[in-house]
Amino acid sequence: MSCLLCRADTPMNQPVCGLCMKSLPVAEQHCQSCGIPVPLNALELCARCLQKKPVFDACYSAFNYEFPVDHLLKQIKYHQQLIYLPPVTDQLIRNLIHHYDGREWPQAIVPVPLHNKRLRARGFDQALLLARRLVKDLQPCQPIKLETRLIKRRKHTAPQQGLKASKRKSNIRNAFSMTGRPSHQHLAIVDDVVTTGETVSEITRLLKKQGVERVDIWCLARTPDYRQDL
Repeated sequence: MSCLLCRADTPMNQPVCGLCMKSLPVAEQHCQSCGIPVPLNALELCARCLQKKPVFDACYSAFNYEFPVDHLLKQIKYHQQLIYLPPVTDQLIRNLIHHYDGREWPQAIVPVPLHNKRLRARGFDQALLLARRLVKDLQPCQPIKLETRLIKRRKHTAPQQGLKASKRKSNIRNAFSMTGRPSHQHLAIVDDVVTTGETVSEITRLLKKQGVERVDIWCLARTPDYRQDL
């Protein structure tokens, strides 16, 4: 097998070589509230969160959404190259174990659901696949339940990617509904990429209206501020 990024030979079942994995923009320094990448030695909160914090409580990612991570995730999402999911998920797991060291873990995770129309067209739900792998691989150190029926996508919306940041909030408004009452007070919403955060914020509002006390966001990549409109 050849590495997707540098084309060097890799051991069996390793789609990205070790050197390329080490070169990926790992999410090391980020806002402690919204999770957006910030410069080293920056304040704990970004300028936006100092003015107004998001409705969710924290956002943890594996990588910054920059090249070549954006290329890898597009291969997964739009070209069904699911072989690239395990190595990037492994980095998210490492980051989560670091962030929750000494802190309370969520009791369950909720993948951002696809509308049935998009699910039929794509053939798989990348957020659900990611959530299932997280539950399985975290099981030895932190048992977490998977909630797949709590949130339903009731409205087929235009893809958030490609919309200006100012349009994303109106596009996703009222796109989701609850199918029951949450049985846990601390949940994590799982998605592949968080850009402006409008999608996960919309779901967070629904959950908190139903009495959920804390909502964390887990994602493979968080988009830097300068790429919010890309």
